[in-house]
Amino acid sequence: MEDAAAQRLSKGPANWIRDERHAGGVKRLRAQLHRSGYGPHSHDTYTISLVEAGVQEFSYRGSVHRCHAGRVSILHPGERHDGRPGSGEALRYKCLYLDPAAVQDSLSSNGGPKAMLPFIRSPVLRDAALGHKVDAAFGNEFEDLCVDSLVEALANHLAALAFGHGAKPVRKHLDVGALDRAAEFLRHNADRVVHSSELERITGLSRFEMAGQFRCRFGTSPYRYLLMRRLELVRAALSSGANLADVAQRTGFADQSHMGRAFRAAHGMTPGEFSRLHRS
Repeated sequence: MEDAAAQRLSKGPANWIRDERHAGGVKRLRAQLHRSGYGPHSHDTYTISLVEAGVQEFSYRGSVHRCHAGRVSILHPGERHDGRPGSGEALRYKCLYLDPAAVQDSLSSNGGPKAMLPFIRSPVLRDAALGHKVDAAFGNEFEDLCVDSLVEALANHLAALAFGHGAKPVRKHLDVGALDRAAEFLRHNADRVVHSSELERITGLSRFEMAGQFRCRFGTSPYRYLLMRRLELVRAALSSGANLADVAQRTGFADQSHMGRAFRAAHGMTPGEFSRLHRS
């Protein structure tokens, strides 16, 4: 379901979150929430969740959806949503965050085009095969070769759901090498402000070409991609118990308030709430 902590934290022991690092375009998360929920926010990845217990309830694309135990929810990159337990029972789920660029690379490796990202119209599915893929992703050490196989399986599954078996998505030219150089530069400079002129110099693309092509490949704008990488640095620092003011200074935010607003907008909770939930 979500990649951060809850909007309001219960004092009971039922709330916990286990947040893991990225590996090969995928990140894993397990969580249990009871009397807690995520505020409105969005991710720059696909968010694929398998509900293990309880009901996952969320607002997405103008409607409220309910995902019961054994079912899977899929959220598209950049789509705003919230999340909460939908019954009196604690919500427990496994979640995979899937890099849009990894999806494109996997689909094109077998002769497919660099194309628009697969969009799944129904965010809640009774899909045992997809649920099995998500569940199986938590039963190994997440070594590189295993992750590669997982990305391929998930990308093919998303493409089949979006385009149908054998159907081809709309073709769009992308300067993949330039875009990947831009993304790498943003990752390596996530703790500071990056200017459009820097990306133009690195890629040879105008800022407007960059904006359109970058969104097609990574599912978000260069600015938001940079912001999400910066917030990953924040999450890592908070998980180690660092002081909030120090974290804000070390990760390129103007101040602690600026970091708090960005963190809540992206993750549906404040940095302090995330830190407490992570220690639960």
